[in-house]
Amino acid sequence: MYLGKADVNTYDKGAGREFLVSNGRGSYGFSTVIGANTRREHGLLVVRPEGSAQHSVLVSKIEETVFDHNKKYQLSTNRYKDLVYPDGYRYLQEYQGNPFPSMLFVIHSILLKKSIFMPQGKACTVLKYELLAAPEKVRLDLRPLFAHRVNSEVCSESEKNGFEIAEQNSSSLGVKGRDHLSYCSATSGTWSVKPLWFENIIYEQDDRPDSPSVDHLWSPGFVTNEMTEGEVVYVVLSDTPKSYSFDELRAMEKEAAERFENILENANLPALSSAEQDMIFASYHLVDDRETPVSPIYTGYPSVEYKSRETFISLPGLTLSTGREDVAERALKYWISKAEESSWVMPSYMTDQSEAVFEGADNGLWFVYAADKYLTHVKDSKKDESIWNAVKSITERYMTGVAELDISCSENMLLNLLNEAPKRHWMYAVAGGETVVPRKGYLVEVNALWYNALKVAQKLAGVYGDSASEAKFAEAADKCEKSFVEIFWSNEINGLYDFVDPETSKHDLSIRPNQILAASLPYSPLPSELGIKIVRLCWNELYTTYGLRTLDPRHDKFKGRSEGRPDQRIKARYRGMAWTWLLGQFITAYLRYNPTRKDLGLVFIRPFNSHLRHGCLGAIAEVFDGMMPYRPHGDVLSATSLGELLRVLHENLQED
Repeated sequence: MYLGKADVNTYDKGAGREFLVSNGRGSYGFSTVIGANTRREHGLLVVRPEGSAQHSVLVSKIEETVFDHNKKYQLSTNRYKDLVYPDGYRYLQEYQGNPFPSMLFVIHSILLKKSIFMPQGKACTVLKYELLAAPEKVRLDLRPLFAHRVNSEVCSESEKNGFEIAEQNSSSLGVKGRDHLSYCSATSGTWSVKPLWFENIIYEQDDRPDSPSVDHLWSPGFVTNEMTEGEVVYVVLSDTPKSYSFDELRAMEKEAAERFENILENANLPALSSAEQDMIFASYHLVDDRETPVSPIYTGYPSVEYKSRETFISLPGLTLSTGREDVAERALKYWISKAEESSWVMPSYMTDQSEAVFEGADNGLWFVYAADKYLTHVKDSKKDESIWNAVKSITERYMTGVAELDISCSENMLLNLLNEAPKRHWMYAVAGGETVVPRKGYLVEVNALWYNALKVAQKLAGVYGDSASEAKFAEAADKCEKSFVEIFWSNEINGLYDFVDPETSKHDLSIRPNQILAASLPYSPLPSELGIKIVRLCWNELYTTYGLRTLDPRHDKFKGRSEGRPDQRIKARYRGMAWTWLLGQFITAYLRYNPTRKDLGLVFIRPFNSHLRHGCLGAIAEVFDGMMPYRPHGDVLSATSLGELLRVLHENLQED
């Protein structure tokens, strides 16, 4: 990833491009390439304190100032209500993203390079300042700005108190305030204690019109270095006192660079293009490298949550295509243990108190999908019988009904959602007291996943020599297949109903993307002629540049852009906005019936080459407007979006 002067020579260009660094444990640094924070989630050091459900921004940013021949050059950039000040982006000559973010500032014949990385497993951010060229000695002042707040909030005017210097020595400062401690240390320089408030900083990219996005940041002082050409200063931001030597930090920098090279070398994708390389690099941020006690796949950034459905959807792309089979196995084993503890009902997520929360009716079915992908990939189904046992137990549990999820299994072998609880399916949302997408009865994607699960269970039963289970699952799958077409096929729309309520015989004719799963999953309940029609319907009515819309644009409830009141923005997510993970399923379905058209499969993915150079650089966003100008929203780096594109590149678009 390289950006030149023309890519960042205005505030809007620079502020619209973000970088992300992480430590493999959930802590991260997130800002724009010009250093202007435009979201409340932005910060150079963002951590999740022990026992907290949310991340906190500890150190927001660093103000850099160069002094040369009695002239002051401020390299930082901030947005205030009526102005942008200072305008340090004018000195930014280039940005490079690999192996980690670095910016080159040019002031006449002075060249100053700033690099940012996080050592693996350590809750600290390291900034390296290297004076590449300077005819004479120059002075560099670095002033850290502290936030000490939850990343979904801002510091209001009334809360501007309580900050103080907790400790100070020759190389570092510790700051206490708002129930947090954080530290800033430098390998050289002299600290000057001059407290200062930076008031009324505006985060204009915040997607929260319901709450103010004006922040106040506190700085205890600054560290000064007199530098000559070739000299380097490291700055360490941390939540505990750190005293790394210059050589230790240089070794950490080398390890961080090598880590990304290893990720690329170990990937199962050839990654011949820079876009594929960037996506593989980005996948690193979504994997937690701890062996226990957490799920190893995050939902995305800045959400950084552990959820089962998102884990299973993204697992094939994030782990199998990138050569992280051990992470895939660890993810499956983690969620197997949680399901077993819950009588083989798959939780949606675990609370901080390790309590299982049951929401999605399809989580267990997505587990079977991911388990099958893993076992197929490693080509050794007998490697560990615990996965087969989990597939069997979870599938059998669905066959008897799951009261915890309001799911029953009808005589026709379709799963029936007994009420309109919005959290039971992936399109769950409530806005202004209204369920955004009310659905009840036979849900099309749930039953497509159910048929796939029955066929996977049948296959694995045969592999493991369980003939009784094989016959049972085969009989159930045959009945499910027959019922699926009879219940869901609609000649009126030449596609599938989104849901059918057996109690009221209501058939939902809304054209939604859920039906694409019936054509894309490894086992489809549809004959080829119907699968082809579904692909064509989704292509004609739902396909956009960055995903499939969640509703046909001609529907009277269609809302394609995230704009307006908070409730309207929530509604738009499931009434017209486009989701990238669905595009991955669409491409797979298209290539199932058009196996010689890999060229068109690449056409569907190619627009992301441009997206990777805007927003969060190298990352794929969660959801996009379903209408021009297709702005991204939600997580700037989404596990399901990135995972599905990587999966398609690996499974469907590699040459034999």
